[in-house]
Amino acid sequence: MSSRFSHWKLLLMLGAFTALVPLTIDLYLPAFPELSNDLESPASLIQLSLTTTLLGIAFGQLTMGALSDVFGRKKPLTISIAIYVVASIICAVAPNVWVLIAARFIQGFSGAGGIVISRSIIRDLYTGTELTKMFSLLVLVMGLAPILAPMIGGQILLFTSWRGLFAILSIIGTLLVALAIFRLKESLPHEERSDGGLKTTFNIFASLTKHRRYMSFALVQGFAAAAMFAYISGSSFILQDIFSLSPQAYAMVFGLNALGFISMSQVVGRFSGQFSEENLLIAGMIVALTGGTILVLASVLNGGLVMVIIGLFFITSSTGLINPTSLSLAMQTQDRNAGSASALLGLFQFIFGGSVAPIVGLFGTSTILPLSVIILVSQTLLVVSYIVLGRKGDVAHGS
Repeated sequence: MSSRFSHWKLLLMLGAFTALVPLTIDLYLPAFPELSNDLESPASLIQLSLTTTLLGIAFGQLTMGALSDVFGRKKPLTISIAIYVVASIICAVAPNVWVLIAARFIQGFSGAGGIVISRSIIRDLYTGTELTKMFSLLVLVMGLAPILAPMIGGQILLFTSWRGLFAILSIIGTLLVALAIFRLKESLPHEERSDGGLKTTFNIFASLTKHRRYMSFALVQGFAAAAMFAYISGSSFILQDIFSLSPQAYAMVFGLNALGFISMSQVVGRFSGQFSEENLLIAGMIVALTGGTILVLASVLNGGLVMVIIGLFFITSSTGLINPTSLSLAMQTQDRNAGSASALLGLFQFIFGGSVAPIVGLFGTSTILPLSVIILVSQTLLVVSYIVLGRKGDVAHGS
């Protein structure tokens, strides 16, 4: 009983650190119009503050992950969240959009420690099926937080301004710093840490990029993120402008798709002991290609709203299968340097996802064809990456 309690206590703690990144990204989205008016800045510059946050998260994961391999998990996590608190306060008092943009980069960079080090801690403590189950629960947090954050942000704006949102993030960060100091135990013993040094860090990342099997799952994560970011960035315009759904109806469809994602991520946790991670990953790929194909057919054949919703449901549900299994399989290839391995996975996700998101709008939103093609291409590349590198790759090592 005590062991199970400790297991859930750790999970809740790491889930809180993990949720910091999606909260940082999404909590202030409903405040964009207010931000634009208050700071007297065009919408493009307000959008740039989101882009710089994503870049900060991507490169912050590389830095924080590598530092955690050298100095252990607890100290880098505590320091990174402390910096996050300072950055959040600067955002809250930003006198102009340029200060906000710079502070948002720092906020993303430092907040990235929460997600990358949490994954590393799990890799330190768990293996095999238990590792996959823990990752499936963290993926659930990463799936729920972006859905809930804009809704929460919208409600908070009834009582405060956009500055209040960042003040709340600074309070959350302060609580997490206290949690890290007083409740989190170090999971990486001194004898298992990297030697350190910039050259060593680059060598670790270089070795990871040469590890075929690890890279296959890193690319799977990246292309899965590309498909999801394409969906997130394009679905609002597609469903509301083309099919004339109200914002409330769109929210219902978005919630339905989120339910598919959540359900499949928990299927992984429930059945990972009965089926191998690779079989569950392959199942996710089949579901993904099915959804992508349905969406393309809907765009070519004018299949209508129901067909589009079915395709999107398959696409989002497949991510619930693909993300935790590919994450677990990638981390299992690394007995050491889990922080760097986790960081590189995060970089692939945010770089691939962030690159694809604006492409959807570039080709226009008057038809669903660009969105459906981008998603299907991403899914196809995902499968090819696994077949070419994963199935023929080398075995796990501890470099």
